[in-house]
Amino acid sequence: MKRYLYICFVLLTALYINACKKEVKSTNICLHDSSIDYMKRWAILTTQTDVFETNGAVKSRTVIHPNGFFQINSDFTYNLFSDDAPVNGKWNINKTCDFVLNPNTAKERRFLVITLSDDSLTLRQTSGLTSVTQRYAAFKCPSLASLEFRWDNAFTLRAPYSTDTVFKAMRSKQPGYFKLNADASYNLILGAFNGVPAPPPATGTWGIAQPGCLLVLDKNKTDERSYEVQKLTADSLVIWRKDTVIKQNFLQHFFKHK
Repeated sequence: MKRYLYICFVLLTALYINACKKEVKSTNICLHDSSIDYMKRWAILTTQTDVFETNGAVKSRTVIHPNGFFQINSDFTYNLFSDDAPVNGKWNINKTCDFVLNPNTAKERRFLVITLSDDSLTLRQTSGLTSVTQRYAAFKCPSLASLEFRWDNAFTLRAPYSTDTVFKAMRSKQPGYFKLNADASYNLILGAFNGVPAPPPATGTWGIAQPGCLLVLDKNKTDERSYEVQKLTADSLVIWRKDTVIKQNFLQHFFKHK
């Protein structure tokens, strides 16, 4: 009888372990078999970094909220707009269902797909005892009404670049504001900065252009400028522009005027 009970216990334990293994495995989604359209633009929500002890306990955890978006294109290229410089490259899905950026290069990075739905995506990269989890939400193109406010300057990050290098960003804070009006006009007012007198007020037209949900000023004019809307909240706006003439990236932060 004791031998019979022991055998039953062993069998139940084995079944329990196998069930647990199946449950853990099912959380890794293989995009080869996905029926959800993940090849689109994803807004960055959070990046969580966990450092573990050798016994599996969490040693430290940090969570940051970057600006920008991650765009997965159907031609197996990607665009990452985050902070002060864009990153472009290629992607694929390997035989073990890893989502891979820059495959077969020195910059290759492999991710597990933890969650995927029509409006959310979670990727995780693990190296040794460190795990980085990146969470995204489906990007929503800003409407005209969501931008029709006065936006006060907070600060600007300006990063010079060359053919293959983006240099350290320089932070500046110039007084002024940027007002987008409901009649498709805008007003730009800047104050004096670093001993330089304030420039004259500027005005013009603005709108949202496709593809890319670009904020465009003075469309079809000689001084036309386009901005990537990296982040838009109830009280803040972040836009990014590449100036190919002076070879600098501009990341501009604004607060909604109160």
